Amino acid sequence: MIEKQRDLSLYLPVYLIAIVIYIIAGIVEPVFFTWNNNINLFTRITPLVLAALAQTFVILTGGIDLSIGSIISLTNVVSASLFCLNKLEYITMVLFIVPLLGLATGLINGFIITKGEFSPLIVTLATGAIWQGVALIIMPIPGGEVDLSISRTLTGKIFNLIPFPLLIFLFFIFISYFILKKTEFGRSIYALGGNETIAYESGIACKKIKFMAYGVSGVLGAFTGIFLSAWIFSGDPLVGSPYILNSIAVAVIGGTSLSGGKGGVLGIIGGAYIFLLISNILNLWGISTFYQYVVKGLIIIFALIISAGGLIKLRNFLVSFYFDKIIKNWKGGEQKYYKH
Repeated sequence: MIEKQRDLSLYLPVYLIAIVIYIIAGIVEPVFFTWNNNINLFTRITPLVLAALAQTFVILTGGIDLSIGSIISLTNVVSASLFCLNKLEYITMVLFIVPLLGLATGLINGFIITKGEFSPLIVTLATGAIWQGVALIIMPIPGGEVDLSISRTLTGKIFNLIPFPLLIFLFFIFISYFILKKTEFGRSIYALGGNETIAYESGIACKKIKFMAYGVSGVLGAFTGIFLSAWIFSGDPLVGSPYILNSIAVAVIGGTSLSGGKGGVLGIIGGAYIFLLISNILNLWGISTFYQYVVKGLIIIFALIISAGGLIKLRNFLVSFYFDKIIKNWKGGEQKYYKH
């Protein structure tokens, strides 16, 4: 019961903000409320949700994965190279080999970090450059051609009604939630991120958990690359670049603490909607791209403050500051009184 209340207080502000922004977008452009537009939104947030899920597993351990964008790019170009052949064996190959490729890149990250005890920031920055280079070697410029039937399957509708992208990201969120909340591996991730020393003394194999967390991140990054190849009908060696910071932003807006051990995946959909709708509104208002970076950054910071309970901290700080000022003024007046 306490855990449910804690989750509610953590994720409710995120979805309230997302709803407010959605209503504002609908007021600016009524087409936002149409079902077809919502289907488009489901498609657009799917890779963002998957990338944020990948980042969440790592952030919960107290780490960070700056290679996620390059993993997405690498798996995207590999998927596009294989998807062009519309045969069952090649489709099966993509769904089997590409996630294994993502797993391998993630485990390499985890191996270097755990064995060398290096900073995740530096390691993933370096490996990200490697994966990006490999992606450019495979496909120097955007190319490949994903068969139309495959693209329509992954980005279309079931029974001409239910958007398949919606089912995709709901499925991965459910699986991720189950892993984090219902398995020993998931509970160990929270313990590790909360306090690694205590987790180690409690008998948790901290290095093994970190190693596996980066592997999961790599697999989720691979599925992001697969989906993007179907969505854009081709491969792009730089398609993953925006997801480096975007995945971190969505994960944190969704309630996951960068210090590790707090948060989860239930707020990621709300975080993805906030991030995406901000861009849509700014475009509808015709705001220059240069100003969009500023506005988007300010709104994200505001969302972070609310979702992290920062308003309470800010209020306490202002109250404390106000009373400190009163006390100082009172003491200053008292000293003047005694001097006279």
